[in-house]
Amino acid sequence: SVKDRAENLMIVDLLRNDLGRVCEVGTVHVPKLMNIETYATVHQMVSTVRGTINGDKTSAIDVIEACFPGGSMTGAPKQRTMDILDEIEQGVSRGPYSGCLGYISLNGCMDMNIVIRSAILTPVDGEMPNRWNVSIGCGGAITALSNSEDEYEEMLLKSRILRETIDEWRRLNFVEVDGIT
Repeated sequence: SVKDRAENLMIVDLLRNDLGRVCEVGTVHVPKLMNIETYATVHQMVSTVRGTINGDKTSAIDVIEACFPGGSMTGAPKQRTMDILDEIEQGVSRGPYSGCLGYISLNGCMDMNIVIRSAILTPVDGEMPNRWNVSIGCGGAITALSNSEDEYEEMLLKSRILRETIDEWRRLNFVEVDGIT
């Protein structure tokens, strides 16, 4: 859709800008723009942004600091969006959702991802040892072109496999789930 392409292009532009702050001049490029990748439960529009850092001046940590929070989670402008989200969410932490997960190797190579479509299971203190609270992190991008019903349906679609997996885990392990949020 026009909305999805505009959203993807905004994310690419944000990441190009972020990487441009830590990469060698002229090395930031987009080898793949708006490719559709198909997975078992979803079709995903994917773009790849690359650049070359000067390893003598720039570390993997510098790259992470330049790129986070991720533009796919904040939109633009990043800092103002983060301020608004903090106010709306009343300072409640999202936990790992929308954060960064990956590794940095001893030679400086790294592979990082933004944590999306995630489930956090925490045991419930109380009488039963097999009671759990589940928090699912999943969402969609709201833009000027968004339709609220479409966005809600997209979020349900994206979270469906997590909800089904949790239900299967609950059934096979004879555990009780107090609530899914």
